[in-house]
Amino acid sequence: MLVKTDDIVAVSSLIRNDFGFDSTELTHHNILSDLKEQLTKIISFLLDKDLQRLLNAMYRIDISEQKFKEALAINPPSEVASAIAQLIIDRELQKVITRRKYS
Repeated sequence: MLVKTDDIVAVSSLIRNDFGFDSTELTHHNILSDLKEQLTKIISFLLDKDLQRLLNAMYRIDISEQKFKEALAINPPSEVASAIAQLIIDRELQKVITRRKYS
């Protein structure tokens, strides 16, 4: 799937809103890999220090509990944060594309 720059910026904005981040915690990105890299670091921190905030965000983003548990269970510990970041990006991108389609 070809992802437009505007879509990546919109995904970044949705993630900031769903997590309650300000612009210093998650900056706007034009490249999906940069967004994933920064989000992976944040997810890793939240897994270690503030799991409840992460779980609340998963609920707001509408990531299924099953997919979240699979990401925790299937991946090696070093890749869990990256897998969760990818789930978040995929879901938020799905929202952006759906909203654009029906607007």
